[in-house]
Amino acid sequence: MTNKKELPRLNFMPGFFREEEHMKKKVVLQKSIRLDGRSIPYELERKSVKKINLRIRPDGTIYVSASSRHTMKQIEDLFLSNERIILESLEKAEKRKQMASGIERMSRAKEGEQCKRVVEAFCAKYYPPFAAACGGEMPEIRYRRMKSRWGSCAPSTKVLTFNTRLAYVPEECVEYVVVHEFCHFLYSNHSARFYAVVEAILPDWKNRRDELRKYEGLMV
Repeated sequence: MTNKKELPRLNFMPGFFREEEHMKKKVVLQKSIRLDGRSIPYELERKSVKKINLRIRPDGTIYVSASSRHTMKQIEDLFLSNERIILESLEKAEKRKQMASGIERMSRAKEGEQCKRVVEAFCAKYYPPFAAACGGEMPEIRYRRMKSRWGSCAPSTKVLTFNTRLAYVPEECVEYVVVHEFCHFLYSNHSARFYAVVEAILPDWKNRRDELRKYEGLMV
């Protein structure tokens, strides 16, 4: 009769299997660089990207993503080669914040109600020509505060999400955002075909977009 060999018990430390997950946790470093005699702070995230990406958010903060193979000198050279554009963008962001600070803010509840009233009126107006693209049903409409977008569209789940800060912008700008997001049911990107549809509906969409940009400071 063969005795079964008992397998040894293995005792793992708590979180052992989460170690790899922890190692992959997003790490954003706080850095700064001098441009035109000013110390400009920025966030640096190391990730798997082919080239260095630099983005200035609506609130004026700067985000940079670069792979581990990119040196700090390469990152700083990108800043220096785009110094004028970066400083001009930061100046515009500051003006937007100053303008936004002069707008009397509503309570969160009132902001949401005002946004919902205007957005849903435009959704009802523009849904019919997009009904087929939406699958024959009005998309689910959601609202929340967002820091970098006025709206978003998820065609696969048929959900439109709008930034409640739209409560503070002119209604013609809200109309542009609604049309823009409905057009994503036809084209998920921002191709020439996408904007051709936007322009067919709102010939002055560029003027509305430019006016909307003045309010980006509200998203801070």
